[in-house]
Amino acid sequence: MLHSKYDVYTTGSQFKTNLLQWTLHEYPNHREKTYALLRDTTKELDEYVVGDPMPPRSWGWTYHATMEQEFPKLVLAERSNVPKALKELTIVVTPGVLIAFAITLAILTRSRRLFPVEWRMVVIISVSFLSLVLAYSMLVFDGRYLFPLIPLVLAVGARFLIADERFNHSNWRGVSIALVVLGIVVAFIYPSSPFRVLTRDFQVVSYEAGAVLRAHPGESTLVSIGSGPFPEHGVGWEAAYQAAYFGGDKLVATMDSLPSSTDLTTVIEDLRKASPDVIVVWGGPRDRRYTALIQRLASQYSGNASEQVADPVLGEVGAMLFTARRK
Repeated sequence: MLHSKYDVYTTGSQFKTNLLQWTLHEYPNHREKTYALLRDTTKELDEYVVGDPMPPRSWGWTYHATMEQEFPKLVLAERSNVPKALKELTIVVTPGVLIAFAITLAILTRSRRLFPVEWRMVVIISVSFLSLVLAYSMLVFDGRYLFPLIPLVLAVGARFLIADERFNHSNWRGVSIALVVLGIVVAFIYPSSPFRVLTRDFQVVSYEAGAVLRAHPGESTLVSIGSGPFPEHGVGWEAAYQAAYFGGDKLVATMDSLPSSTDLTTVIEDLRKASPDVIVVWGGPRDRRYTALIQRLASQYSGNASEQVADPVLGEVGAMLFTARRK
């Protein structure tokens, strides 16, 4: 995608983006000055809502941090993210497989002359495992980064779980198998288990918002204010981008939180400058900031069409106001 868009490969840009955004926290210091409160997204998003956090000629390409800036924050990130990575790995592959993986590595290290191919393969996997955890956890931890390693760890660990005279450690094998069974059971019953919390498609609100936008055809620009109702399921700040994608609109500015009463005037001034075709506000009728902004927008754009965005369970989770430019 980057090659077709810019005619050049930029494979290191995501690594530097993670460093600048999640470890050094430099992005807030270099935000566009287009608006006072809204965040201008015109340079980083194309018409298909494909995001590029480091577009050509943006500040990130020429920014260079000093070691004095980086080192303390890298250590701080490691202290926070490595335990998260190990916790995620323990939950997914179970403690039994991790023990089996470690024992298999120890056996193959001692007997590397008898198993040269297997030993080299396990060493490659182990080095890749450590590199991935240390390098990416130093920047930002996301469980998805571990997915490519999980099948490899399972494959190596499973070798120890099968009885074999060359891997004759029956006591440890029994402990590992018991921990695998226990880990699988726990994966189904602990409170935040995906098997317990992923009870439905939480992106329904994004589909609904997109359907509302498509019901008002014509090329348009979209400004999103607030956050979606399910941030723990990827429908928080992401709701703005999902709505724009499913609705076929161009997202030109966002604000991830609802403004306070003292910021309402500033937000209205930003909206005048952005001049969007659609304004979507995320929130519920029980939130005073939500109702205050809706009332202010209604008076500012009196007589304009508006529609609610509804969730099947929660009811109203947002509202869309179509400005006079929308046909």
